[in-house]
Amino acid sequence: MDNLFRPDAFLWRWCSRILDIMVLSILWFFCSLPAVTTGAASAALYDAAVHGIRRDEPGAYARFLRTFRRELRIAVPVWLVWGTVAAGLLWCGQLIGTAVQEPGPVLAAATALVALLFLVLGTLSWIFPLLSRFQFSFRTLNRTAWQFCFAHLPSSLALVVLLSLSAWGCVRFLFPVFFVPCTEALLASFLIERAFQKHLPQEIPENSVENR
Repeated sequence: MDNLFRPDAFLWRWCSRILDIMVLSILWFFCSLPAVTTGAASAALYDAAVHGIRRDEPGAYARFLRTFRRELRIAVPVWLVWGTVAAGLLWCGQLIGTAVQEPGPVLAAATALVALLFLVLGTLSWIFPLLSRFQFSFRTLNRTAWQFCFAHLPSSLALVVLLSLSAWGCVRFLFPVFFVPCTEALLASFLIERAFQKHLPQEIPENSVENR
C-alpha cells in the first residue's frame, strides 16, 4: 500500500503525464490565439512533448515557452505562408462542394484539390517538428520539410490524417483542445522521430545548426 503513495509509483507517473498533456495543450491553445503565432506554438508543443513527456526530461512547461520565444522569428512567416495556402484550399473545397456543376468537372477539381491539400498539410506536418529540433533559414526549412514529405509518403499520409482528425475534433467540439493538441504531437512523434533518426545525421543541410 505504501508503494501507491510514492512519487515514482506507476499511478502517479501516469497522472503526471496526463496533467502534462493537458497543460501543454492549454499552453498551445493560448499561444496560438493571435493566429500568426500558431506555427511557433506548434514547434514548441512538439519539442516539449518529445522531451518532456516521451523522454521524461524535467521542465516541459519552461521548455515550451523557451522554444516558443526562440522560434517566433522563423515560425511566423512560415505559418503565414503555409497557413494561408491551406485556408485558401479549404475555402476552395467548400466552393466546389456547393457548386452546381457536371459531376465530371467537380470530381476532377476535387481530386486536384485533395492532392494539393495533402502536399500542404504533409509539409506542415514536418515543418514545425524540424524547426523545433534544428535552426533553419526560411528557404532551407521549407525545402527540407518538402523533401521529408515526399521521402516518407506513408508517414506523411498518416500525419495528415492525424492532423486533420485532431483539427476537426477541436473545431467541432472545442473541449478536445484541452488534451488533443499534445496527444496529436505525441502520436506524430513516433513517425517523425523515426524519420529523424534515419536521415538527419547524414542529410541535414549544411547551413542548419542543431538546437539540441
